[in-house]
Amino acid sequence: MRILYLLFTFLLVLLSPLSASTQRIKNPVTCLTNGGVCWGACRGNYRQIGTCGIPRVRCCKRK
Repeated sequence: MRILYLLFTFLLVLLSPLSASTQRIKNPVTCLTNGGVCWGACRGNYRQIGTCGIPRVRCCKRK
C-alpha cells in the first residue's frame, strides 16, 4: 500500500511541470506580466499568446 502512495507522489512531481507549461493567458494582468498587450487583433510584428477575458480582445506579444 505504501508503494502506491510513493508511485502517486512520483507521478505528481513528474507531471506537474507539464501542466504549468500548457496554461493559457486568460486575463489582462497575466497578459501584462508576460510582456503582452491587450489588443483587438494581433497585427504585424505581434503574435497571440492568449486572451484578455473579453472574447474579441487578444493578448499579443512582440515576436
